[in-house]
Amino acid sequence: MHSGPGGPPPRKKPVWLIPLSIVLAVALIGGGVWASVALVNNLFGGAQPESVLPRSSAVFAKLDLKPTGQQWASYAQFYERLPDTLKDEFESAEDDFGEELFEELFPNVELDYASEVEPWLGQRFGVAVWAGNEEPLYAIALAVEDEELAEETLTRIQSEDDTLFFEVVDGFAILTDSQDALNDRRFLVENEGTLEDNEDFADDISDIGRGIATAWIDYGAIVHNEVLAADADLEDLAELGQVTGRLVAVVRMESKYLEFQANLVNAALDGNTIFAESVPTGGITALHDLPDNSVIALGGDGLDAVAQAFWEANQGSIESSEDYEEFDSAMRELGVRLPADFHKLLGTKTAFGMTDLEGLDYFGYSDIPFELRLTGADSALWDELVSPMSTGFGPSPSVTTDGDTTVISMGSAGTGRLGDDPVFQETMSGLEKAHLALYMDLRVAAEMWEDARPNQWGGLGGALQFQENGSATLNLRWVPSPE
Repeated sequence: MHSGPGGPPPRKKPVWLIPLSIVLAVALIGGGVWASVALVNNLFGGAQPESVLPRSSAVFAKLDLKPTGQQWASYAQFYERLPDTLKDEFESAEDDFGEELFEELFPNVELDYASEVEPWLGQRFGVAVWAGNEEPLYAIALAVEDEELAEETLTRIQSEDDTLFFEVVDGFAILTDSQDALNDRRFLVENEGTLEDNEDFADDISDIGRGIATAWIDYGAIVHNEVLAADADLEDLAELGQVTGRLVAVVRMESKYLEFQANLVNAALDGNTIFAESVPTGGITALHDLPDNSVIALGGDGLDAVAQAFWEANQGSIESSEDYEEFDSAMRELGVRLPADFHKLLGTKTAFGMTDLEGLDYFGYSDIPFELRLTGADSALWDELVSPMSTGFGPSPSVTTDGDTTVISMGSAGTGRLGDDPVFQETMSGLEKAHLALYMDLRVAAEMWEDARPNQWGGLGGALQFQENGSATLNLRWVPSPE
């Protein structure tokens, strides 16, 4: 344990010293993941940062550049799928996350990273925030390969930077900005256990799976802790009632795609969740019938049922809102009574597709061709809604029918089905149960960027799925298409 010279100085850096964005964004730095020489050393096993951070931590994030054997194989396979443009950039990259981290932490300390830090610094990094008696406390955990060398370097840094307090324990260097934080971390770990002993944390991490970067927030604990709530300006939320819930997110690399996933867990207010009863069934077949030249597609199956279930679960707050009466009156004039008539507006299958990006400009959009398909919707209602848009100047939307599907469209559209596109199929594979799905054809975007081989960029897929007990999952994934 090492305190700073002359006792604890006034705090010069905020508690949120290392932005969580550093931990997440670095996952996308090419040289730091699959092209790092350090990554292939000591590949398997080892402790995780949560093993030395307090069980009562409310915020945690980590970067894990020491994958399992299976993960390493997936990283190598994904690298081979990357567009040539990115491969060229990554192969020439010289970024080292450890070096960037120390430059961020100690900008005023002259360090020879190659000789003073790299020999002992491991490949796992974590940060946690918990409530102290008067203010939030934090600690950064850096994996250490040589504890003696780590002690030597950190002691020298401490002699030049009196905001550093550290100790080396159980294979990690613990860095923070006060002796109180060091003492509190040790006391909490010895008497309450570590974060990996926290059942909620362990369950959330197990459910979402391992990745390159992970973040976890117990926002229910933050809201109802005076110290943490005040620091995050969330005191007003506690007045709404008993707020519960957690958020866990991961950036992972599989053999075919790079994915960001976020899970909302047990979110509720006074025990009331997003849906009062069971969650309606989802699906993405609605997107399949969009034109095959759709560049951006958004929609889902059963959105009318989702909207109705959400309304019914939150009816009191919705119908007591300031503008509700005016909104309800306008809907009734159209013959729509919500929530029972969401199917008239949305249909049982809802899909929107933009078939060209050329109309986009710096000021928003101009005459973008699109198609909106609403299976089971009220065509007469939509004709009434769309007709005022026909001004007689320039293109305007038209309303037609395709069997039981109302189609609102403008501009040209392809004659094939988006669902038959192999890139769409591969991008959206595994996301079929989503309540709301997003697809973007990056091949078209790459053509606009004038990339030499646009077909290699593949597609971007997104999915939002609701679960029972106030939980939800968001996925965003990029699936390159090797030629």
